[in-house]
Amino acid sequence: MDRQLLKACTTSDLNLFKHLILRDPEDTLFSVTPQGNNCLHIAAMLGHQQFAEKVWATYPFLFSATNKDGETPLLAAIMAANAALAADMLSAAIQLLQPDLEGGEPLNDMLLKFDERGDNALHHTLRNGFEDLAVQLLDIEPRLSEQANKIAESPMHMAARRGYSRVIKKLLQIPTSAFFGPGKYSALHAAVDSGHIGRPELAYHVAEDGHTPLVVAIFNNNTEMVKLLLEHDPYLAYFENEDTGFTPLHHAACQGSVPIAELIIAACPDSAYTTTKKYSQNALHLAIRDEKLELVDVILNKPELHRLINQVDNRGNLPLHKAARMCNPEILRSLLSHHGQDYTAPNFKNANAVDVNESFTLVSKVIPSGWGNEATHKSKREIKKQAIQEVKSLTERYTSNTSLVAALLATITFAAAFTLPGGFSSDSSDAGLPIFARKAAFQVFLISDTIAMCSSLSVAFLCVLATWEDLDYLLNYRKTTRALMWCAYAATAVAFGTGLFTVMASKSLWLAILILVLSCILPFLSKIIGDWPKIMVRLRVGRQFRSDLVPNI
Repeated sequence: MDRQLLKACTTSDLNLFKHLILRDPEDTLFSVTPQGNNCLHIAAMLGHQQFAEKVWATYPFLFSATNKDGETPLLAAIMAANAALAADMLSAAIQLLQPDLEGGEPLNDMLLKFDERGDNALHHTLRNGFEDLAVQLLDIEPRLSEQANKIAESPMHMAARRGYSRVIKKLLQIPTSAFFGPGKYSALHAAVDSGHIGRPELAYHVAEDGHTPLVVAIFNNNTEMVKLLLEHDPYLAYFENEDTGFTPLHHAACQGSVPIAELIIAACPDSAYTTTKKYSQNALHLAIRDEKLELVDVILNKPELHRLINQVDNRGNLPLHKAARMCNPEILRSLLSHHGQDYTAPNFKNANAVDVNESFTLVSKVIPSGWGNEATHKSKREIKKQAIQEVKSLTERYTSNTSLVAALLATITFAAAFTLPGGFSSDSSDAGLPIFARKAAFQVFLISDTIAMCSSLSVAFLCVLATWEDLDYLLNYRKTTRALMWCAYAATAVAFGTGLFTVMASKSLWLAILILVLSCILPFLSKIIGDWPKIMVRLRVGRQFRSDLVPNI
């Protein structure tokens, strides 16, 4: 393209354009840029309305010209988001591109052209949000609805994804319109994903990942869409993913969506009995795995779903075994409160829910006290007996270790009291008194050393008095000695830090402060590290956390 012509196109200089046309009409009209754009392409891209009107009014054949990307001037205007110019260009093309004598349809041929990505004018119109222009294009050339681009996305799929209801209605009136999208998702998948609805008969279409439109609606927690699809055909609730065996109810259980689960159960109650392929788990297993307490309660309260409670997976685990492993106290309480729960049932490894859980006392506390049948009370007595034996065994080992540490701390703190930091004064007036007796750090040393020695001696004495027959005493004994040991540990650390601070402060203050800080934060750091698993339980459970159900927190 001549430089002067390029300047005229980019600056919308009609006078220069007319001058160039008069000088060399053929070379001017057919010249293009290295990208293959003619003067009408450039005017359309830049939105030069008057310049473009002059060009197409004089030379309408430029409407059908394409650049290197396969784009017509109309496509260029749409892609540049010049909606008004594109609409005027379409109106002008309708008037100027009339059928020829040989039966050709230049207007339709121009509209049906697509770029190198396979997108036609309708694709680009929908992508840029020009709904009115899209309807107009379909009125002129319905065959635009049949073309899919190189990623296999049809105009209907794109319109459904964007939620253009008027375009969708127009497309649904065209029997031959394509409806597929990327990954073999149908237009209904896209409509559901965006909260809109298309052809109900597409509800049976399965995408490459095995998901139906109903599953997509569940993922989006779109209750109204689920209701609409189930009203069209309740049997959609029975569709299983070929790879995982997941049904719509399984997905709802994982999402924890109670309204959607209730809709599916109401439409097809027996669809809840289906299990997944890999682990043969039902919807209750999955709701417990993902800790969806509200949905667990809904399933437990529906008589038609009673069989789920004692339905085992491929490892023989009941939902109760899963709950015991998850260690969620609220879910455990809900399951154990159900009258039909067999909480003594073993799995294929001959382990019941109590064996699966790390603590017998947790399950023992969760079991409701109001159960009246003799078998239940007998099982509770067995669980309590096992809990007592476990506590006794653990407490005996704990006592042995604790008494050893307590004796060690008592020895250290007792010795420190007679080997004071700095030694004793030899002056006649203060003979026999500590040299640093008047320093605050030394006084803190004495107090913390005394507390540490008293606490450790108390722990050692309690270990001797431990009674092995009373469970309540053992539990209280562990709690008391635990608190005293932490007190002795913290006081010993403070005594160590203040003792060194007393003798080092005058020579190296920064080193003395560093030693003191490290000594003081050591007990807190040890506490955090020791209780880290329990802290994570508290964070994971959140508001459902109850300290009475988890020992030693």
